[in-house]
Amino acid sequence: MFKQIQLIIVAIFIMTGCANMVQNGATSTTVAQTFSPKKIGYIINIKPYPTHTHIGTTKLTNFVKEYRYDWKIPAYTQNELVKNLKRLAYVTPINLKKYGIVADDVNGLLKNVNGLWVVRSGKAEIYKELANKLGLSAVVVINEAPKTAINDCGILGCKEYKAQGYGLLTKGFLTTTDYYSATPFWVHIYKLKPKPTSLDPKIVKINGSKQMIKVAISKSHQMQPNKIGLKAYPKDFKNWTEEEFAPFRLPLVSYIDGMTKEISTVLLDAF
Repeated sequence: MFKQIQLIIVAIFIMTGCANMVQNGATSTTVAQTFSPKKIGYIINIKPYPTHTHIGTTKLTNFVKEYRYDWKIPAYTQNELVKNLKRLAYVTPINLKKYGIVADDVNGLLKNVNGLWVVRSGKAEIYKELANKLGLSAVVVINEAPKTAINDCGILGCKEYKAQGYGLLTKGFLTTTDYYSATPFWVHIYKLKPKPTSLDPKIVKINGSKQMIKVAISKSHQMQPNKIGLKAYPKDFKNWTEEEFAPFRLPLVSYIDGMTKEISTVLLDAF
């Protein structure tokens, strides 16, 4: 009889999910929290090679050059995003490229109408595929696209200069050149369930930034002391060697680390 009473008490304890805990002499009650499994899709829309964008003293001296140096930035970004998503409780990351879904399919998925998020016209089928067929709770898209790196403001107003790709942006004036870590990334986070909601307003630190990080300065072709290990001015400013260009990868991956952590934090708060 006594054992039966014990079993009944244990059963009640399990069903209610409640337990009394003593902390620093005070009694408190904690309630067991339940988590439902979630699948979060992602797309990394980043080109394979870094770019040097130069803003000269005049427009005639501007140029953009892509370097075929294998920094593995798309793979690095994917690995960091997946790692941070897996840190969320009961989340399974899903690479949407394996299902033939590309960034343009998902970009602009939702729009705000009178304070409510709705599926954009022409996107109904991809929404159904993501939410119903694949059973996703949310989707993340990381795009690389031109983005403001420098926002110079003066008496005559403000002028913006854009990085055309990730890697390096330089701005020269007479004998001085400023070097910026080019991080032109745009992120979309769409929550699909229980109702469609764009989380883009939560990531203004990423999408709303108009100033990239200055990492070095050179004067009269002499590199000033810096924290990224850039020791000397390149032999040919328009044709950096792989070794000369390599220091700019360090601040780039540091930015990606912070960006992917921010994405997981936004999703954690959303669910």
